[in-house]
Amino acid sequence: MELERRYVNLNHRKGEAFSQMTMEEDLNVPDQKPDIYKIIHGQGEFRPDEIKGETGKIKVRGIFLYRILYISENVDRMPEMLEGSVPVDETVFLNGLEEGDMLDVSWKQEDFRVSAVHSRKANMKCVLSFSAEAYREQPVPLLEQPEAAEDLYLKTSPVSLKQEMLHKKDTVRVREDVTISPGKPNIRRILWREVRLQGAEARQEDGKILVKGELAVFFLYESDGTEIPVQWEEKMIPFRNETECEMSRGDLTGRTEVTLLRADMELQADYDGEPRMIRVDAVLELKIRYYEERVCEVLEDAYSLSCEMIPGKKEYAWDDICQMTDSRARVSGRMKIPEQSPEMMQILCAGIGIHTDYSERTEHGILIQGNVEVWVLYASTDDAMPFACVKETFPFEHTAEIQKTEPDAAWQITTGLDQLMVSMLDARELEMKAVLQIQVEVRCPRTLTVIEELTEQPADMAKMRSLPGIAIHIVQPGEDLWSIAKTHGTSCKSVMELNDLKEETLHPGSRLLIVKEIAAHRNRTD
Repeated sequence: MELERRYVNLNHRKGEAFSQMTMEEDLNVPDQKPDIYKIIHGQGEFRPDEIKGETGKIKVRGIFLYRILYISENVDRMPEMLEGSVPVDETVFLNGLEEGDMLDVSWKQEDFRVSAVHSRKANMKCVLSFSAEAYREQPVPLLEQPEAAEDLYLKTSPVSLKQEMLHKKDTVRVREDVTISPGKPNIRRILWREVRLQGAEARQEDGKILVKGELAVFFLYESDGTEIPVQWEEKMIPFRNETECEMSRGDLTGRTEVTLLRADMELQADYDGEPRMIRVDAVLELKIRYYEERVCEVLEDAYSLSCEMIPGKKEYAWDDICQMTDSRARVSGRMKIPEQSPEMMQILCAGIGIHTDYSERTEHGILIQGNVEVWVLYASTDDAMPFACVKETFPFEHTAEIQKTEPDAAWQITTGLDQLMVSMLDARELEMKAVLQIQVEVRCPRTLTVIEELTEQPADMAKMRSLPGIAIHIVQPGEDLWSIAKTHGTSCKSVMELNDLKEETLHPGSRLLIVKEIAAHRNRTD
């Protein structure tokens, strides 16, 4: 039988996988750089070049960039930077993955450590963790309308669905020129740089995604002055950008995850031709995912009085994004400078790493436990060790409030930095206050059964003749008008007219007069 179909795309989460790789490299100091006296700080960053899904596995290729800040053996104890990259080629195995499946791959670095082997060699160790989720987009026929027939009866039911309208990645570029403060000497070269993203927010509008937040920019530089050869500058760069997104609408539900993909700095001449300006070029990655809530009519059953209708049914598994929360968690504590480290004269910059270790559902919501790793780079009072870095780990616990959900619901936690404040209490103690962004997406597994085809077969005449022409039916618990009419070879409309019913709702114990309808056979063309 010819069917008119309307399709909706529903996503089914096929699975997830995790993988870790350990990197260890011995790094030689280039000939043009001085010997290592002491390593004080290090940073690492993974930049992907290719993420490719294959049957049962995901190939991840890219480079791991490292930067190491050390104090040199020179008499002036000038800070120096050792930087480079290590190739990354990792395979994440995911059972059931097929080519064409959609992928969400994320990564984080853990336990990044650098140490001096000797004055001309450093050692770097890092654990890089990858997590991957696979989705399959399913076109599901939600409304099927056969050709009109007098003795063909259809039963539909409303179903509330969230159709995924947007699932993609995009980037936003933030470029800004930072000029050093008046009175400071010109820049000869950059010794160290840091860029931190905080307070990032995204909002969808018609045809575009709006992104705003702040970049905390810091750089340490060698000046062309002789009195104070090392200087530094710190600036906050607020940004408000937008990117075109054709399918975006203000009435969609979902979220955009914003992360700092990479940030570079380049020395530039200012308007007077002096080397007093740094060009900051940052790339933000947007993981965009939005849904449209729809109530659709689904063909649930069909029968005819002139032939047998055999419905061909199919069950679809899909994931319903039933709740999304966006909350804030506060973390605070004090950091003490170890006795073997020099005393602090001034804070230069700070940074933070956020890790979630455990989560569980409670009566109040999703309990999230984790820790933050905070580091502070500072100028010291010791000329033999003019710069140093202190690090501390602080635990946190936060409950994201959600409504009660099914026992088999799953959730995904995304964290970010809203604010970071570090203040100096005395020469050996600091106070840290941080506000974390915590987003929780709760997914509930659903199944949807739809009729994909109707097959006609000759009517069972013996069965039709066995039905009484007139009957009194007493409504039983769980029965509805549709099932009663179908069983007795009549229509819902006929039963309602005979019994003067104003609505289809029936009450157990009610008596219904039913007259069997006899439909003339007619030829049909599928």
